[in-house]
Amino acid sequence: MKVCPDIICFPGSPEAYPDRWVLMNVFTRDCLGIGPEVIEFLSGAEISRKSTYRTWEIWRFSHKDGLLADPSRFCRDAGSWGEVSNMTGESLHELLKEKCILIEDKKKYRARFSPKKSLLDTENLGNYHEQLGQHLLTIERTSPSHWWLAQKFNSDRQEIRDDNLYGAVQKSFLMDWLPRKIKNGQKVLDLGCGPGVITKMIAQLGANVLGVDPNKDFIELAQKEPKGARFETRNLDSPNALADIPSHSLDIIFMSDALLFYFVPYQREKPLSVQSLVEEIRRVLKPSGIFLSLEPHPVFFLLPWLGDSDHPFTVVTEYLNAQWRINPPLQKLTTAFLKNGFMISDLEELSANPIFQKVDHKALAFAKEFPLWLALEFRLFCNR
Repeated sequence: MKVCPDIICFPGSPEAYPDRWVLMNVFTRDCLGIGPEVIEFLSGAEISRKSTYRTWEIWRFSHKDGLLADPSRFCRDAGSWGEVSNMTGESLHELLKEKCILIEDKKKYRARFSPKKSLLDTENLGNYHEQLGQHLLTIERTSPSHWWLAQKFNSDRQEIRDDNLYGAVQKSFLMDWLPRKIKNGQKVLDLGCGPGVITKMIAQLGANVLGVDPNKDFIELAQKEPKGARFETRNLDSPNALADIPSHSLDIIFMSDALLFYFVPYQREKPLSVQSLVEEIRRVLKPSGIFLSLEPHPVFFLLPWLGDSDHPFTVVTEYLNAQWRINPPLQKLTTAFLKNGFMISDLEELSANPIFQKVDHKALAFAKEFPLWLALEFRLFCNR
Protein backbone atom coordinates (compact mmCIF):
# COMPACT_ATOMS: atom_id res chain seq x y z
CA MET A 1 0.00 0.00 0.00
CA LYS A 2 1.39 3.40 -0.99
CA VAL A 3 0.55 7.00 -0.25
CA CYS A 4 -1.34 8.42 -3.22
CA PRO A 5 0.75 11.01 -5.12
CA ASP A 6 -2.32 13.24 -5.56
CA ILE A 7 -2.80 14.44 -1.97
CA ILE A 8 -2.08 17.72 -0.21
CA CYS A 9 -2.21 18.49 3.52
CA PHE A 10 -2.89 21.86 5.13
CA PRO A 11 -4.09 23.21 8.51
CA GLY A 12 -7.86 23.45 8.98
CA SER A 13 -8.17 26.51 11.24
CA PRO A 14 -4.57 27.08 12.34
CA GLU A 15 -5.13 29.93 14.78
CA ALA A 16 -7.95 28.30 16.75
CA TYR A 17 -7.17 24.60 16.14
CA PRO A 18 -3.47 24.16 15.32
CA ASP A 19 -3.73 20.38 15.76
CA ARG A 20 -6.43 19.88 13.11
CA TRP A 21 -5.36 19.30 9.52
CA VAL A 22 -7.05 18.57 6.20
CA LEU A 23 -5.96 15.76 3.90
CA MET A 24 -7.27 16.27 0.36
CA ASN A 25 -6.96 14.17 -2.76
CA VAL A 26 -7.04 17.00 -5.30
CA PHE A 27 -8.13 14.72 -8.16
CA THR A 28 -10.93 12.72 -6.48
CA ARG A 29 -11.76 15.69 -4.21
CA ASP A 30 -11.95 13.41 -1.17
CA CYS A 31 -11.18 15.16 2.12
CA LEU A 32 -10.52 13.99 5.68
CA GLY A 33 -9.87 15.90 8.89
CA ILE A 34 -6.89 14.51 10.81
CA GLY A 35 -4.64 15.06 13.79
CA PRO A 36 -0.89 15.49 13.11
CA GLU A 37 -0.26 11.92 14.25
CA VAL A 38 -1.91 10.72 11.02
CA ILE A 39 0.77 12.57 9.06
CA GLU A 40 3.34 10.59 11.02
CA PHE A 41 1.43 7.41 10.18
CA LEU A 42 1.62 8.24 6.48
CA SER A 43 5.31 9.06 6.72
CA GLY A 44 5.99 5.56 8.05
CA ALA A 45 7.17 6.73 11.46
CA GLU A 46 7.43 4.07 14.15
CA ILE A 47 4.36 4.43 16.38
CA SER A 48 3.17 2.07 19.07
CA ARG A 49 0.43 -0.33 18.00
CA LYS A 50 -1.56 1.00 20.93
CA SER A 51 -1.57 4.51 19.46
CA THR A 52 -4.85 6.06 18.42
CA TYR A 53 -5.33 8.37 15.49
CA ARG A 54 -7.83 11.23 15.41
CA THR A 55 -9.94 11.74 12.32
CA TRP A 56 -13.00 13.82 11.48
CA GLU A 57 -15.44 13.18 8.64
CA ILE A 58 -15.38 16.62 7.05
CA TRP A 59 -16.16 15.76 3.41
CA ARG A 60 -19.40 17.12 2.01
CA PHE A 61 -20.78 17.48 -1.50
CA SER A 62 -20.62 21.27 -1.25
CA HIS A 63 -21.76 21.75 -4.87
CA LYS A 64 -25.32 21.05 -3.74
CA ASP A 65 -25.24 24.43 -1.95
CA GLY A 66 -25.07 26.12 -5.32
CA LEU A 67 -23.22 26.10 -8.61
CA LEU A 68 -20.96 28.87 -7.31
CA ALA A 69 -20.87 27.86 -3.66
CA ASP A 70 -17.52 26.85 -2.18
CA PRO A 71 -16.41 23.90 -4.39
CA SER A 72 -13.75 22.69 -1.94
CA ARG A 73 -15.89 19.83 -0.57
CA PHE A 74 -14.98 20.04 3.10
CA CYS A 75 -16.27 21.75 6.23
CA ARG A 76 -14.02 24.79 6.39
CA ASP A 77 -14.37 25.72 10.09
CA ALA A 78 -12.46 23.13 12.11
CA GLY A 79 -14.48 24.16 15.16
CA SER A 80 -17.59 22.67 13.57
CA TRP A 81 -16.06 19.37 12.48
CA GLY A 82 -18.14 17.49 15.01
CA GLU A 83 -17.16 14.41 16.98
CA VAL A 84 -13.67 13.06 16.66
CA SER A 85 -13.07 9.40 15.84
CA ASN A 86 -10.19 7.81 17.73
CA MET A 87 -9.02 5.07 15.42
CA THR A 88 -6.62 2.16 15.62
CA GLY A 89 -3.89 1.83 13.02
CA GLU A 90 -5.87 -0.91 11.25
CA SER A 91 -9.11 1.09 11.05
CA LEU A 92 -7.22 4.21 9.97
CA HIS A 93 -5.56 2.19 7.21
CA GLU A 94 -8.95 1.15 5.84
CA LEU A 95 -10.32 4.69 6.03
CA LEU A 96 -7.34 6.11 4.15
CA LYS A 97 -7.90 3.52 1.41
CA GLU A 98 -11.56 4.51 1.20
CA LYS A 99 -10.58 8.19 0.84
CA CYS A 100 -8.01 7.42 -1.90
CA ILE A 101 -5.19 8.64 0.31
CA LEU A 102 -3.61 5.21 0.37
CA ILE A 103 -3.74 3.19 -2.84
CA GLU A 104 -2.70 -0.37 -3.63
CA ASP A 105 -2.79 -0.38 -7.41
CA LYS A 106 -1.97 2.92 -9.12
CA LYS A 107 -3.22 1.72 -12.50
CA LYS A 108 -6.56 0.64 -11.04
CA TYR A 109 -6.83 3.93 -9.15
CA ARG A 110 -6.20 5.95 -12.32
CA ALA A 111 -8.81 3.89 -14.19
CA ARG A 112 -11.48 5.35 -11.90
CA PHE A 113 -11.06 8.70 -13.64
CA SER A 114 -13.44 7.63 -16.38
CA PRO A 115 -16.95 8.68 -17.42
CA LYS A 116 -19.79 7.32 -15.33
CA LYS A 117 -21.52 4.45 -17.08
CA SER A 118 -24.90 5.08 -15.50
CA LEU A 119 -26.74 7.18 -12.95
CA LEU A 120 -25.91 4.62 -10.24
CA ASP A 121 -22.23 4.22 -11.13
CA THR A 122 -20.18 5.03 -8.00
CA GLU A 123 -16.95 3.38 -9.12
CA ASN A 124 -16.07 5.72 -11.98
CA LEU A 125 -15.68 9.35 -10.93
CA GLY A 126 -16.99 11.02 -14.08
CA ASN A 127 -16.91 14.77 -14.69
CA TYR A 128 -18.51 17.56 -12.70
CA HIS A 129 -21.82 17.42 -14.59
CA GLU A 130 -22.10 13.66 -14.06
CA GLN A 131 -21.30 13.93 -10.35
CA LEU A 132 -23.72 16.79 -9.83
CA GLY A 133 -26.49 15.13 -11.84
CA GLN A 134 -26.05 11.89 -9.89
CA HIS A 135 -26.23 13.72 -6.56
CA LEU A 136 -29.25 15.86 -7.47
CA LEU A 137 -31.24 12.96 -8.90
CA THR A 138 -30.37 10.19 -6.43
CA ILE A 139 -29.75 12.09 -3.18
CA GLU A 140 -31.59 15.41 -3.41
CA ARG A 141 -34.31 13.98 -5.68
CA THR A 142 -34.59 17.22 -7.63
CA SER A 143 -34.48 18.26 -11.28
CA PRO A 144 -31.01 19.44 -12.38
CA SER A 145 -32.51 22.05 -14.74
CA HIS A 146 -34.70 23.53 -11.98
CA TRP A 147 -31.76 23.45 -9.58
CA TRP A 148 -29.61 25.31 -12.11
CA LEU A 149 -32.18 28.10 -12.50
CA ALA A 150 -32.25 28.60 -8.74
CA GLN A 151 -28.45 29.09 -8.64
CA LYS A 152 -28.38 32.02 -11.03
CA PHE A 153 -31.78 33.70 -10.78
CA ASN A 154 -34.15 35.08 -8.16
CA SER A 155 -37.22 33.05 -7.20
CA ASP A 156 -39.32 34.69 -9.94
CA ARG A 157 -36.53 33.87 -12.47
CA GLN A 158 -36.61 37.47 -13.73
CA GLU A 159 -33.33 38.80 -12.28
CA ILE A 160 -29.80 37.54 -11.64
CA ARG A 161 -29.26 36.94 -7.93
CA ASP A 162 -27.30 39.53 -5.93
CA ASP A 163 -26.32 37.22 -3.05
CA ASN A 164 -23.81 34.97 -4.81
CA LEU A 165 -21.04 35.20 -7.40
CA TYR A 166 -23.48 35.31 -10.31
CA GLY A 167 -24.42 38.77 -9.09
CA ALA A 168 -21.03 39.91 -7.85
CA VAL A 169 -19.22 38.80 -11.00
CA GLN A 170 -21.53 38.16 -13.95
CA LYS A 171 -24.37 40.63 -13.33
CA SER A 172 -21.95 43.40 -12.36
CA PHE A 173 -19.96 42.81 -15.54
CA LEU A 174 -22.98 42.63 -17.84
CA MET A 175 -24.37 45.93 -16.58
CA ASP A 176 -21.21 47.63 -17.83
CA TRP A 177 -20.29 45.39 -20.78
CA LEU A 178 -23.60 45.10 -22.65
CA PRO A 179 -24.11 48.88 -23.10
CA ARG A 180 -20.58 49.06 -24.56
CA LYS A 181 -21.31 46.32 -27.10
CA ILE A 182 -24.97 46.71 -28.06
CA LYS A 183 -26.56 49.74 -29.69
CA ASN A 184 -30.13 50.85 -30.22
CA GLY A 185 -31.83 49.23 -33.21
CA GLN A 186 -29.36 46.38 -33.67
CA LYS A 187 -30.60 42.88 -34.47
CA VAL A 188 -29.42 40.43 -31.80
CA LEU A 189 -29.76 36.67 -31.29
CA ASP A 190 -29.29 35.20 -27.80
CA LEU A 191 -28.41 31.51 -28.24
CA GLY A 192 -29.23 29.29 -25.27
CA CYS A 193 -31.05 32.13 -23.52
CA GLY A 194 -32.47 30.09 -20.61
CA PRO A 195 -35.30 32.05 -18.93
CA GLY A 196 -34.31 35.14 -20.92
CA VAL A 197 -32.99 37.41 -18.17
CA ILE A 198 -29.97 38.60 -20.16
CA THR A 199 -32.06 38.68 -23.35
CA LYS A 200 -34.29 41.24 -21.65
CA MET A 201 -31.27 43.28 -20.53
CA ILE A 202 -30.27 43.42 -24.20
CA ALA A 203 -33.80 44.44 -25.25
CA GLN A 204 -33.80 47.29 -22.73
CA LEU A 205 -30.80 48.74 -24.57
CA GLY A 206 -33.04 49.21 -27.61
CA ALA A 207 -32.00 46.12 -29.57
CA ASN A 208 -34.36 43.93 -31.55
CA VAL A 209 -33.52 40.68 -29.80
CA LEU A 210 -34.63 37.06 -30.16
CA GLY A 211 -33.84 34.55 -27.43
CA VAL A 212 -33.85 30.85 -28.29
CA ASP A 213 -33.40 27.81 -26.08
CA PRO A 214 -34.15 24.08 -26.43
CA ASN A 215 -35.86 23.96 -23.01
CA LYS A 216 -39.54 24.88 -23.46
CA ASP A 217 -39.97 25.42 -19.70
CA PHE A 218 -37.27 28.09 -19.78
CA ILE A 219 -38.92 29.79 -22.76
CA GLU A 220 -42.30 29.77 -21.00
CA LEU A 221 -40.68 31.54 -18.04
CA ALA A 222 -39.11 34.08 -20.38
CA GLN A 223 -42.41 34.80 -22.14
CA LYS A 224 -44.23 35.66 -18.90
CA GLU A 225 -42.57 39.08 -18.92
CA PRO A 226 -40.92 39.52 -22.32
CA LYS A 227 -39.96 43.20 -21.73
CA GLY A 228 -39.53 43.89 -25.42
CA ALA A 229 -37.71 40.67 -26.32
CA ARG A 230 -39.00 37.73 -28.37
CA PHE A 231 -38.51 34.09 -27.43
CA GLU A 232 -38.72 30.76 -29.24
CA THR A 233 -38.09 27.14 -28.35
CA ARG A 234 -35.55 25.71 -30.78
CA ASN A 235 -33.60 22.48 -30.84
CA LEU A 236 -30.10 23.92 -30.90
CA ASP A 237 -28.69 20.40 -31.31
CA SER A 238 -30.09 20.39 -34.85
CA PRO A 239 -27.94 21.71 -37.71
CA ASN A 240 -31.09 23.40 -39.06
CA ALA A 241 -31.87 25.31 -35.86
CA LEU A 242 -31.19 28.69 -37.48
CA ALA A 243 -32.11 27.77 -41.06
CA ASP A 244 -34.99 30.28 -41.23
CA ILE A 245 -32.79 33.22 -40.22
CA PRO A 246 -31.60 35.04 -43.38
CA SER A 247 -27.89 35.09 -44.13
CA HIS A 248 -25.96 38.21 -43.09
CA SER A 249 -28.95 39.62 -41.20
CA LEU A 250 -27.76 39.90 -37.57
CA ASP A 251 -25.56 42.50 -35.92
CA ILE A 252 -24.75 40.45 -32.82
CA ILE A 253 -25.00 36.87 -31.60
CA PHE A 254 -24.64 36.36 -27.85
CA MET A 255 -24.05 33.16 -25.87
CA SER A 256 -23.71 32.87 -22.10
CA ASP A 257 -22.84 29.69 -20.17
CA ALA A 258 -23.94 27.58 -23.15
CA LEU A 259 -21.05 27.32 -25.60
CA LEU A 260 -19.20 24.95 -23.25
CA PHE A 261 -21.74 22.19 -23.99
CA TYR A 262 -20.46 22.05 -27.57
CA PHE A 263 -17.04 21.04 -26.24
CA VAL A 264 -17.95 18.98 -23.16
CA PRO A 265 -21.57 17.84 -23.70
CA TYR A 266 -23.82 17.39 -20.71
CA GLN A 267 -24.73 13.98 -22.13
CA ARG A 268 -21.61 12.27 -23.51
CA GLU A 269 -23.70 10.03 -25.74
CA LYS A 270 -25.13 13.13 -27.49
CA PRO A 271 -22.13 15.20 -28.67
CA LEU A 272 -22.84 18.55 -30.31
CA SER A 273 -21.08 19.90 -33.40
CA VAL A 274 -19.20 23.10 -32.63
CA GLN A 275 -18.14 23.25 -36.30
CA SER A 276 -21.78 23.38 -37.47
CA LEU A 277 -22.57 26.01 -34.83
CA VAL A 278 -19.69 28.27 -35.87
CA GLU A 279 -20.60 27.93 -39.56
CA GLU A 280 -24.18 28.99 -38.80
CA ILE A 281 -23.02 31.90 -36.67
CA ARG A 282 -20.84 33.09 -39.53
CA ARG A 283 -23.66 32.66 -42.04
CA VAL A 284 -26.27 34.74 -40.20
CA LEU A 285 -23.94 37.52 -39.03
CA LYS A 286 -23.58 40.67 -41.09
CA PRO A 287 -20.06 41.30 -42.43
CA SER A 288 -19.72 43.89 -39.64
CA GLY A 289 -21.36 41.65 -37.04
CA ILE A 290 -19.84 40.29 -33.84
CA PHE A 291 -20.16 37.15 -31.75
CA LEU A 292 -20.10 37.71 -27.99
CA SER A 293 -19.26 34.81 -25.68
CA LEU A 294 -19.45 34.80 -21.88
CA GLU A 295 -18.25 31.41 -20.62
CA PRO A 296 -16.78 29.83 -17.47
CA HIS A 297 -13.08 30.60 -17.21
CA PRO A 298 -11.01 27.78 -18.78
CA VAL A 299 -8.66 27.62 -15.76
CA PHE A 300 -10.29 28.78 -12.53
CA PHE A 301 -13.98 27.83 -12.72
CA LEU A 302 -14.96 25.29 -10.01
CA LEU A 303 -11.46 25.00 -8.53
CA PRO A 304 -11.19 24.69 -4.72
CA TRP A 305 -11.01 27.88 -2.66
CA LEU A 306 -7.97 27.41 -0.43
CA GLY A 307 -5.91 29.67 1.82
CA ASP A 308 -6.96 32.72 3.81
CA SER A 309 -9.65 35.04 2.51
CA ASP A 310 -7.06 37.81 2.31
CA HIS A 311 -4.58 35.59 0.45
CA PRO A 312 -6.43 32.81 -1.43
CA PHE A 313 -4.84 30.13 -3.54
CA THR A 314 -6.05 27.12 -5.50
CA VAL A 315 -4.78 23.88 -7.05
CA VAL A 316 -5.03 23.25 -10.80
CA THR A 317 -5.26 19.54 -11.60
CA GLU A 318 -6.01 19.58 -15.35
CA TYR A 319 -6.25 21.95 -18.26
CA LEU A 320 -5.59 20.64 -21.77
CA ASN A 321 -7.29 17.27 -21.23
CA ALA A 322 -10.54 17.62 -19.31
CA GLN A 323 -11.67 14.70 -17.20
CA TRP A 324 -13.52 16.45 -14.39
CA ARG A 325 -13.67 19.94 -15.86
CA ILE A 326 -16.63 20.95 -18.07
CA ASN A 327 -15.16 23.81 -20.09
CA PRO A 328 -12.61 23.70 -22.92
CA PRO A 329 -9.10 25.18 -22.74
CA LEU A 330 -8.73 28.63 -24.25
CA GLN A 331 -6.90 27.39 -27.33
CA LYS A 332 -9.62 24.88 -28.19
CA LEU A 333 -12.38 27.42 -27.59
CA THR A 334 -10.85 30.13 -29.75
CA THR A 335 -9.50 27.88 -32.51
CA ALA A 336 -13.04 26.80 -33.39
CA PHE A 337 -13.66 30.42 -34.46
CA LEU A 338 -10.19 31.43 -35.66
CA LYS A 339 -10.17 28.57 -38.22
CA ASN A 340 -13.53 29.73 -39.55
CA GLY A 341 -12.74 33.30 -40.50
CA PHE A 342 -13.04 35.06 -37.12
CA MET A 343 -10.53 37.01 -35.09
CA ILE A 344 -10.54 37.89 -31.39
CA SER A 345 -11.28 41.61 -31.14
CA ASP A 346 -11.71 41.80 -27.35
CA LEU A 347 -11.06 39.65 -24.28
CA GLU A 348 -11.92 40.32 -20.64
CA GLU A 349 -11.46 38.18 -17.52
CA LEU A 350 -14.21 38.94 -15.03
CA SER A 351 -13.47 39.98 -11.45
CA ALA A 352 -15.84 40.21 -8.49
CA ASN A 353 -17.34 43.58 -7.63
CA PRO A 354 -16.87 44.21 -3.87
CA ILE A 355 -20.05 46.30 -3.62
CA PHE A 356 -22.07 43.05 -3.51
CA GLN A 357 -21.95 42.77 0.27
CA LYS A 358 -24.46 39.89 0.53
CA VAL A 359 -21.91 37.56 -1.04
CA ASP A 360 -19.82 35.32 1.21
CA HIS A 361 -16.52 37.06 2.05
CA LYS A 362 -14.35 34.09 1.06
CA ALA A 363 -16.18 33.70 -2.25
CA LEU A 364 -15.74 37.39 -3.00
CA ALA A 365 -12.04 37.33 -2.10
CA PHE A 366 -11.39 34.29 -4.32
CA ALA A 367 -13.27 35.77 -7.29
CA LYS A 368 -11.42 39.08 -6.98
CA GLU A 369 -8.13 37.23 -7.50
CA PHE A 370 -9.14 34.35 -9.80
CA PRO A 371 -11.53 35.17 -12.70
CA LEU A 372 -14.44 32.73 -12.93
CA TRP A 373 -15.69 33.85 -16.37
CA LEU A 374 -14.13 34.88 -19.64
CA ALA A 375 -15.73 37.32 -22.08
CA LEU A 376 -14.67 37.09 -25.73
CA GLU A 377 -15.62 39.16 -28.75
CA PHE A 378 -15.11 37.68 -32.22
CA ARG A 379 -15.32 39.59 -35.50
CA LEU A 380 -15.03 38.36 -39.06
CA PHE A 381 -11.38 38.66 -40.05
CA CYS A 382 -12.09 40.46 -43.33
CA ASN A 383 -13.37 43.48 -41.39
CA ARG A 384 -10.18 44.12 -39.43
